[in-house]
Amino acid sequence: MAAIYGWAGTFLDIDLTTGKIERIPVSPEFAEKFIGGMGFNAARLFERVKPGVDALSPENVILFGIGPLTGTLYPGNTRLTVTAKSPLTDVFGATNIGGFIGGELRYAGYDQLAVTGKAARPVYIWIDDERVTIRDATHLWGTTTWETGQKIREELGDPDIQVICIGQAGENLVRFANVTNPPRGSGGRAGMGAVMGSKNLKAVAIRGTKSVKVARLGEFVQLCRESTIFGRSEPRYKHLRTTGSPKWIDFIGEASASGGRNFTRQISDRWEEIKGEKFLPGGEYTVRKRGCFSCPIGCSGFFNVKSGEFAQIFGRTPEAGVTIMGLGCDIYNVPFLLKMQELLDKYGMDSLSGGQMLAWAMDCYDRGILTKEDTGGLALEWGNYAAVTELVPMIAKREGFGSLLADGEKRAPQNLGRGSEKLIYHIKGMSCPAEDPRVSRTFGFSYYTAPRGADHLTANITWVPDLLRGSELGKKMAAKYKKWGSIKSAEHDDDIAGMGESQKWMEDATAIINAAEVCTRTGGSFEFMAKALSAATGLEFTLDKLLAAGERIFNMEKAFNAREGLTRKDDNFSNPEKFTREPVAEGPCKGDVLFNLEEFLDEYYQARGWDVPTGLQTRAKLIQLGLADIIPELESAGAVR
Repeated sequence: MAAIYGWAGTFLDIDLTTGKIERIPVSPEFAEKFIGGMGFNAARLFERVKPGVDALSPENVILFGIGPLTGTLYPGNTRLTVTAKSPLTDVFGATNIGGFIGGELRYAGYDQLAVTGKAARPVYIWIDDERVTIRDATHLWGTTTWETGQKIREELGDPDIQVICIGQAGENLVRFANVTNPPRGSGGRAGMGAVMGSKNLKAVAIRGTKSVKVARLGEFVQLCRESTIFGRSEPRYKHLRTTGSPKWIDFIGEASASGGRNFTRQISDRWEEIKGEKFLPGGEYTVRKRGCFSCPIGCSGFFNVKSGEFAQIFGRTPEAGVTIMGLGCDIYNVPFLLKMQELLDKYGMDSLSGGQMLAWAMDCYDRGILTKEDTGGLALEWGNYAAVTELVPMIAKREGFGSLLADGEKRAPQNLGRGSEKLIYHIKGMSCPAEDPRVSRTFGFSYYTAPRGADHLTANITWVPDLLRGSELGKKMAAKYKKWGSIKSAEHDDDIAGMGESQKWMEDATAIINAAEVCTRTGGSFEFMAKALSAATGLEFTLDKLLAAGERIFNMEKAFNAREGLTRKDDNFSNPEKFTREPVAEGPCKGDVLFNLEEFLDEYYQARGWDVPTGLQTRAKLIQLGLADIIPELESAGAVR
């Protein structure tokens, strides 16, 4: 690997059962084929986790991957992908986290950390360049994520150590538990924190002192400058710089696309009470802005509530997920939402799955399916934030009624029964966030085919059109499909032609963003990314070559699910009639449904080169993508055509 720049060239593999620590060279062919981060993780997950393995068993592997631009000057090279078989969905699982942890892993000299097995007692992994040890974490078990990070830094005597860890939710195997880089960021969806907890792995602490070598330094530095300037010229820059992630509530509210009250209300006359400007720096709550590693924007911040019933709480400014929780539960109290961000960060829980479980429970309570006898005396009425404040710690600790909700979107309704199964809306076991798919149809269709479930980021319709702006592909997509990337309800009509193909493009492009591990908000354009990857690695990456790699990575994720038995029937909501037959009750899209699923899937599978009747991959497509080596595994599972 010495002849190739950019990548560190080493995978670090640790078996917690045996204590074995192994360093594996990364071949140049593998690096070029899968780029990094999400790509490396998807390929190695398929290789190392056999079908049917319990996600909470020692046989599952959890992978922490970064990209070839990580640790450099390239703007937004902050991301790290965590991948495993998901305990929430039982299929492909992954989450993406910012902060500073990715850069530290690169400076320690590794492209990926893979952890398998299970320790006999709680442990944490300490990576200090080449010195890697497994240390006792019994004294850390039961502590919050913030306490864990602080105690490890004090114990090791270095305030600059970066930590990725779990809180009590991960320890107690809450199926949507987070991984957290305290206090800066968290990786939310698919329950990666529960996988760490199942291995008795409390944390990974990293301190690196090595440099990153790029092939063409002068050219690379100039590209970093130009990409930063380009990113600051983007229309989105201003609202990201000022308001950040909470601005998403404004888009949902203005489009009347709210999934309020468990997707029974599209319009909220109170959404402006929690709109993005409530979290502006210098306002009532936000103390100051902050950025992740190598970030020219700083879309997040720190808050402090100084008075009222939630006085003296502090933490990072809420992500969109917490304000989405407010919409779903009909709660419009900003200090409460800040309290939720604090609790979710400290306990380590996903705000989107957690918010969906709370909204589902409130809907069940409203309909009489649940009573105070079931909830331990909690009155789960719409808008009752006091009950939610009490219930969230119960979920994290699996206490009382909270233990039912801790099992997540797929299992909790099955365990409760009583018709509650009809009030949950997930795909492959993971619920959609907040955008009502009948109103925001582009999001609605993107939920169907995402490998990890009803996911709004696998086909990133929010940022991908911007990143392809001005490119030949971007022009082609815009000309072919006029609504490409739009979430505006005003553009509704019955013509969905082109949506299948445009979704494929967005999924492939998003896969590359996650393989390069560049933040979609700060990474300039795909042209800059292709040139930067070329200058950093010494290889030549064109836009077409990158998109081909994105397609390859997406097909690896698909192959993992196909081997687990998923087919065309699983590219659908658990209760499809909610969105395909029940019309929107209010707003500019009143009367609309999410329609033409079969037509959309036909076009999508054709664009992908997959078998249309089954939705499975074909041998010809896998050979074309250079994935012939996985065909025997799929053949033995009857999962290829």
